[in-house]
Amino acid sequence: MTSTDLAPATGRAPTVRHRGEPDILSPSGARITASAARKLIESVPRNSRDARTTRWLSYSQWCDAYGWGNSEGNALVSYLSDLGDRGHPSKTLEAHFGTLRALRAVQGTPVADAEVKACLAIIRHRAGEEADDPLVEPGPLQADGVDLDELRLMVRTLDRTTVRGKRDAATLIVDWWMAGRASEPARFNLHDVKITTVKVKGKDGAKVSRRALIIKIRRSKADQGARGQEVRVLAQGDQEICPVHAALEWLDVLADDGQLTPGPFLRRIDKHGNIGAKAAGRHTKDPLRRGGITADTVNNIIKAAAKAAELTPMPTPAELADEARAKAEAFEAAAAAETAEEANAVIKAWRTAKRAARATVRRITGHSMRRGCIQALLDAGNPPEVVAVHSRHSPRSAAFDAYRNKQLSWAQNPTATLGLAA
Repeated sequence: MTSTDLAPATGRAPTVRHRGEPDILSPSGARITASAARKLIESVPRNSRDARTTRWLSYSQWCDAYGWGNSEGNALVSYLSDLGDRGHPSKTLEAHFGTLRALRAVQGTPVADAEVKACLAIIRHRAGEEADDPLVEPGPLQADGVDLDELRLMVRTLDRTTVRGKRDAATLIVDWWMAGRASEPARFNLHDVKITTVKVKGKDGAKVSRRALIIKIRRSKADQGARGQEVRVLAQGDQEICPVHAALEWLDVLADDGQLTPGPFLRRIDKHGNIGAKAAGRHTKDPLRRGGITADTVNNIIKAAAKAAELTPMPTPAELADEARAKAEAFEAAAAAETAEEANAVIKAWRTAKRAARATVRRITGHSMRRGCIQALLDAGNPPEVVAVHSRHSPRSAAFDAYRNKQLSWAQNPTATLGLAA
């Protein structure tokens, strides 16, 4: 082979195409197209992105306030220690550590192994402090589960003769029976919710026909790869809290309004009763979800119904004012403190008192329907592995294990078997 055989063929030189959006430099200095960068960002759920931003901002502000560099050795362990000194629970320290360690690695300033071990020791120390604190119950404040009787009370606060009442009833009931995360019903498309008739065994063992919902979840918190999952829910004898009946009522609303059209299943409603894209107000940024509701809407529907049913307390204006005043006084006292240690102690005392007060009242949030359904299914004697499939958990998931009510019923209590009953 001669050198001439390697010469490029004659002809027009290739055209270099210029992009409308300039390329971006990553934190490590590598170049990436704007399109790829945007997709990488959007591949992370919005809540996770917001949490990362908030935690990094908190860390950066702490570094600036105390004269540390973001990438300086032992800056992270010192920051976590201060979080604990200000009364944040060990789970908060754990979350900040995971996020900041990952972000430092992305930026090319990874946390040294020795500092990683020190951070874990600080987190364990804070967990021990929480366990020994007589003022506050250890562990995170979790949402309380909503049981079936409470679901019924919540549904009864709605006016199901109205468009909004039928939508909110469908949201509450379907979300409960599917053990849903607040984000899941908000993402349903119309064709993701199908009503069918299936054959199941009756009490006498004979096959009987029952109506059922088949819900397609295209992606969720536990399915970021968007492989898709299916949830099956049977119709219930109590029409008031039957998911199939609630879905049919809402579908009738959409049909009457001429909106049995591709798009979100659960749609926005304005104060005039206009539905979906016709509703006034701010719509979602995603054009494909225009007219649909968001996870925040689901969360608000659940909280409002719980308050209307008097399952959660409604703070009085005086109580809200007292809470705001206590916070302002704490931060004012911390700002006037001579040392960081004194300031941290003031904030910790305020945060501990606030946490203790919150622990005394029920907390019903967007997660309460999921927790309540899982607990009810387990309490009814269903095998955990069956319930885990319904709730889209791995049977060995630590998250699923946290939902389980580990207390034995009094009928199962082993101390009743020694023949010494009163």
